[in-house]
Amino acid sequence: MYKATKSLNIKSIFDLIRLLVRKIRIWHVYVTLLIPLLLLTSDLLSGQLGVDPMRELEKSLGVTGIYILILTLCITPLSTLTAINFIRFRRAFGLMSFFYIALHFSTWILLDMQLRWYEIVESVTKKPFIVFGMMGFLLLIPLAATSNNYSIKRLGKYWPKLHKLIYVAIILGGVHYLMMEKTLQNDAITTFIIILVLILLRFFKLRKINWL
Repeated sequence: MYKATKSLNIKSIFDLIRLLVRKIRIWHVYVTLLIPLLLLTSDLLSGQLGVDPMRELEKSLGVTGIYILILTLCITPLSTLTAINFIRFRRAFGLMSFFYIALHFSTWILLDMQLRWYEIVESVTKKPFIVFGMMGFLLLIPLAATSNNYSIKRLGKYWPKLHKLIYVAIILGGVHYLMMEKTLQNDAITTFIIILVLILLRFFKLRKINWL
């Protein structure tokens, strides 16, 4: 009796979540995902980013981009397991992750390196983590450019194949994050493990959890 009541309560909670999710508009997602940028801008203007604010700004933008990209990968398995339609938010998450990663790249090029192309080329050739990061960013460009209904229609069966590059891009991004510091950081290790787990989930046929 207790077990049946507990299952019923959990199901009721998820029914409420489904109802709330249906009321969320896509623009709500875009606005919500802009909050980290607003907070980061506030910290920058108030001098809260430490002794090297440009480096901290650059790192924070990149890490935020990776985290949102991880959330993008979570959407499909989460939708399958819970039968809650998060799929309609996937494009917004993907585009916002690209937005933050593009800001990360732009901050490095414009504010950190200040368009000193010789130093930029030298950094690319001597620092492998920059190569991994740049490769990941370049792979995301065609994905962002084709994240629209017109491209889905034009590319047809090739669209899903193209967008599988997200898995390669996020691995490269994870390696970039791991190698960014001179020593391995716990948050970077944890992030990379989560990325690997999400990619491994692709090889399992997930089904809706029965008691949901």
